Amino acid sequence: MSYRVYDTNAIVVRHWPYREASTRFWLYTRDLGRILARAQSIRKVTSKLAGGLQTGSRSEVELVCGKAGWRVVGCQPGTNYLLCTSAHQQQIISRFFRLLNQLVPDQQHDPYLYQIISAGLMAVKNSTDTAEQKAQEKLLVLRTLVQLGYAPDPDAAALEPFIYSADYGASVISSFQPHVLAAVGQINQSLKTIQL
Repeated sequence: MSYRVYDTNAIVVRHWPYREASTRFWLYTRDLGRILARAQSIRKVTSKLAGGLQTGSRSEVELVCGKAGWRVVGCQPGTNYLLCTSAHQQQIISRFFRLLNQLVPDQQHDPYLYQIISAGLMAVKNSTDTAEQKAQEKLLVLRTLVQLGYAPDPDAAALEPFIYSADYGASVISSFQPHVLAAVGQINQSLKTIQL
């Protein structure tokens, strides 16, 4: 029996050992949403998949769905958001991955949310300014919540210009800085509503 191969961009949100030499992953994909997948024999020295499937990696993956669920059968490594970054950047990205795993339901297809997330993570990775990184994190979380339908409050009209975009450029962040406290209020309200 042959299976359809799905070719998509994926962010490795988390990975852990599975059985003797395999690994399980939470992947956030452009075309399939969040999925639980496994890769066989990935912990062997000869594995060609390992390089692109570390936590924090954004790679082009090939997936098949069989009786035992999703399986990674191919991988082209891309960037890794957690490599060559400061401890502060790693904390921001790791914190966001934990939140993403709690917020996004399985297999909810949303290419625009994928764009918001991948652009936000790349902005945090590439920034050299701590204050800018903090603002980028708040904007990334706010935009993710909005795209998932959790925010904003109608009274937060000042945040409207920043919400519906995947731009994290310097001018956007500079304009957003005075609204960070309002954004934090919206984020906290949304997380309280969904009991996180």
